[in-house]
Amino acid sequence: MDEVILSAEGILIERQGTQVADPLSALGAKMSLSEGYCLRSFMRMLVAYPVLTRLSDFAPEFVAQFDSWPQGGCHPAGIERLELSRVVEIIGHPEPRLEIYHVLRGCLGNGEDVEIKGWQVEMLLDVPLTLGPLRHVVFGDRVAEFSFETVCNLFEFYEGVLWQLAFHGTPRECALRR
Repeated sequence: MDEVILSAEGILIERQGTQVADPLSALGAKMSLSEGYCLRSFMRMLVAYPVLTRLSDFAPEFVAQFDSWPQGGCHPAGIERLELSRVVEIIGHPEPRLEIYHVLRGCLGNGEDVEIKGWQVEMLLDVPLTLGPLRHVVFGDRVAEFSFETVCNLFEFYEGVLWQLAFHGTPRECALRR
């Protein structure tokens, strides 16, 4: 299997249209997102393929909470989409090194991107989720930043989204109320 499509319903589909029986066999496959894919689709995938929850310490908690989250209308005003981008950054002090990581950000209608930490994960469920551009940053110079089409496999997408969601939003129990 060289490519897998992630459907809006949370199902993994092979290029020829058949459903993926073993999601572990698809982890190395190049992935693409179907029309209408959103964060809720990602959570549905975790529910549909429980074996995937064993790949991340964060996944079981999201699956356990998913049924208690609202069934619709989880799209904050102003956010047009969520973008998962890969960043390749060359850092040079004190020793040069290369860091590769993922960033999940909200994109406004005017193209500006925003942190989504302020929203609970369940309030972002119906926001479309897309792959953003690969960003190449040289020695912190964001002015000379290069952007390329992002291509990733299913595991990179899975791990990137879960890792980023683990740091976005605070539990309701920890939120300060006035």
